[in-house]
Amino acid sequence: MSRPAVTDTPPAIVVTTADGCALELRHDEGPAAREDRPAVLLVHGASAGSDTFRIAEVQTLVDYLRGHGLDVWTLDWRASLRRVRDVYCTALGKGRVPTTFTIDAAAEHDVPAALLAMRRAPHNVRGPIAVLGHCMGGAIVAQGIAQDTIKSADVERVVLTGLGLFYRAAIDNVLKAEDRVLEELLGGGQHLLHPTKGWDRNVCTREPDDGPWPRLLEDPYEVWLDTPLRHDCAVEICHRLSYMFGMPFIPDKIRRIHDGGYLPTQFGYIALEFLIHCCQNLRRGSAAPFVADRTGPLPADRRYLRRETFQDRHIMLITGDLNSLWHRDSIDTMYEWLRRGRRDEQPRSLHKHVVPGFGHQDLYWAEDAPTLVFPKILEGLRGP
Repeated sequence: MSRPAVTDTPPAIVVTTADGCALELRHDEGPAAREDRPAVLLVHGASAGSDTFRIAEVQTLVDYLRGHGLDVWTLDWRASLRRVRDVYCTALGKGRVPTTFTIDAAAEHDVPAALLAMRRAPHNVRGPIAVLGHCMGGAIVAQGIAQDTIKSADVERVVLTGLGLFYRAAIDNVLKAEDRVLEELLGGGQHLLHPTKGWDRNVCTREPDDGPWPRLLEDPYEVWLDTPLRHDCAVEICHRLSYMFGMPFIPDKIRRIHDGGYLPTQFGYIALEFLIHCCQNLRRGSAAPFVADRTGPLPADRRYLRRETFQDRHIMLITGDLNSLWHRDSIDTMYEWLRRGRRDEQPRSLHKHVVPGFGHQDLYWAEDAPTLVFPKILEGLRGP
């Protein structure tokens, strides 16, 4: 079997947020002079990392964008598989875990810190920076715009893939969001969840071995495996990812990555508070502030649904029609919401692409992504 395409990972540029989280910014420098190329920042999904843009069946997004004259940067934010454990351990030592792993905190601090670092010496990026957010990366970018922490003077062009401010999922994910298992695990002292590792309270000093989840999660997972909801995967991590998040890809579209043993390098820890916040937004249907220690109905809260913060921007929305992690309604609803009102109340430009035959992660990894998806991403980041 042929190997997937892999782009080398650049060294990390450590960026510390205003709330004390150490993130990793990376610069994928190409052959052209940096000052001659428009800068773009790529923001991955939760439990993944920036290398999600550096692996693919035949061509990575990073190589594609560099080949088309863009100056490519990536951010491993607080929900990155590279950063989440260290961010958790630092927050644990300072007693700040409950406020660290919310979508609110990530939206307020992470992308703005990266943009500021790109602007400062020695990098000195000038002009507007285009931003792409995938999955929960799209959620924190969209919410950062809504919270007015990502200014239009900094970021005019935005591409969101899979998710923005509106949360829609398949029925089994909706049901899991209602069962409150994650809240029980958090109440029992667990703060991180890994696709293949058990939980160890000493995770800051000892990496847990591969093993089952706590029984609260493992028991329903084993029942789920015997239902038609499971997918036709050849590797265990594929089943566990599907149970945790919904199926993040179509296996037949990423055979080199799926069958070649690369999936464990692409997914890791996720903070339970972050997952719980996702579930809260899924129950509401849209982005809203995290509510701690809530067991009853969630209060109505529409403070992040501020269309005026998107007016001075060019917005591109992309998803797959077979996306079973975040249903295409997530993007459809975002598009219809942004189209409301008079023309002067809408974004400067607004485009939506629902790509036939694609799911979620295969928007970046599939063999035909460079011909069917990447040109749309390029248009959103650079303009027509």
